[in-house]
Amino acid sequence: MILRSVVERINSGEMKEDEFWFVALKFAEVAVERARGIFKTKETYDDYIIEYYIVEIMRFFFGLSSILFYAFLRDHGELRYILNLKSA
Repeated sequence: MILRSVVERINSGEMKEDEFWFVALKFAEVAVERARGIFKTKETYDDYIIEYYIVEIMRFFFGLSSILFYAFLRDHGELRYILNLKSA
């Protein structure tokens, strides 16, 4: 859960880097959970669609092109762990 004080700093444009990463990682957790819930079939997950969805949502969040997103992901182990992408 994101604290009200953090939300207020986000809205005011005065977010600190550690607060940004807290929000980004929480967003990533929710995006992965929702992707797995949306694209789950009775027997299995469609991994390609799930990973495409996750990558596109996170690229949009960070405002990066595909190639920059994967380069960015290589440097951020915690985010890479949360996203758990087979293609990365």
